[in-house]
Order: sequence, then structure tokens, then C-alpha cells
Amino acid sequence: MNNPQLQATLELLQQATQQLQDLLQNPVSEAHNREIISEVETQLTQALITLKTPTNPPNLDHVPPEILQQVKALGLPLENLDIQMALSSHHLSQIIGILTEIQNKSEQIRNRRDYFLARLPQMPIEKLGPRVPLVTAADFLPEYEPLPQDKREQLKVKYNIDKLIQKRQQSRSSLFEKIKQAESFMSSQTKPLENSPEFEDDLPF
Repeated sequence: MNNPQLQATLELLQQATQQLQDLLQNPVSEAHNREIISEVETQLTQALITLKTPTNPPNLDHVPPEILQQVKALGLPLENLDIQMALSSHHLSQIIGILTEIQNKSEQIRNRRDYFLARLPQMPIEKLGPRVPLVTAADFLPEYEPLPQDKREQLKVKYNIDKLIQKRQQSRSSLFEKIKQAESFMSSQTKPLENSPEFEDDLPF
């Protein structure tokens, strides 16, 4: 009977067993010993996950990478099959909700894994995205098609648009000129009286 799942599990267990046998036959330093034990633990965990993985393995495609990073940051064992199956079978809004809850109550939760697995199914499913639709200035603009160039030229000729623009520019220029003349006149009227001969004739000395 060809069973790839059992074959992969057996290979992992054999690798772990061989490492333990080598460790017994060839003693190493304490630091290296801890490193090998850690590798063996990882192999055994992977073997159990492979053995328990159902025909349809967990699919985490709907979970963004930053959410998976948050799962790890909160100390939840992502390599655990139960965690993977829970993430795979629940809505993203539920996952975000439970992670936020665990983060807010981190000091009150003793076993985060058990809390995650028990509380996740109870989290409400919510619509993701902004709750209030985003409104921009473009939403208030009228919907119209731009006027073709030939139509614009016809309207400019019909209503003498160019002449009106020219007249407005001339009117603005003449207004500035009048202002300048008025300022010049006011300046001439406010000259100091000391410079006037009439002022000298009126002096009593």
C-alpha cells in the first residue's frame, strides 16, 4: 500500500532516531547537545503534523503574511496543526478579532493557544474595509463628457469669447493705470509746505 503521508512521517521519525543514536555514541558539548535536541524536537513535531494532516491540508492563502507574523509574535505555535486548521477554517475578520483580543488581554491569558482555539469560533464575522465609504471631491463633480474641440471653437466664434477676454484684459490694464494716476495726483497734493514759496511769505520773521 502506497501511502505518501505515512512514508513522510516515517522518514522524519527515522531521522530523529538516528540523531539520538549518534548523540549517544558520540557525546558532544552541552551547547551542541541542546542544539541537536532542539532539531530532534522539530523533526518529531513535523512528523506528528504530517501524520495528523487530513486529506485536505490547511489552506492559509486568505491570511496575509503580516497576520501570520502577528500570530507568531503573540506566541501562538503556527507550526501546530490545530492552529493551522483553525486559521484555515475561519474568516479573516474573526482571526483579526481574536488576535486583537489576545493582545489586549495578554496579561490575563495563561494559555494563549487554548484561548485562541476556544474563542476563535465565537468571534463575529465582520465586513472588512472602511465602515464609512470614502468620499472625495470627484464624487461631487457632475458627470459630463468633455466638449469636442470643434464645438468649442464654434461657441467661441458665436459669443465672441476672444473679444470679451481681450476687452477684460484692456479694462484691467486701464484700471491699473487709473489707480497709478490717482496715486501720483495724491502724492503731488501732499508735498511738504516748507518747499512752497507761499509758505515762506507767510512766515512772521
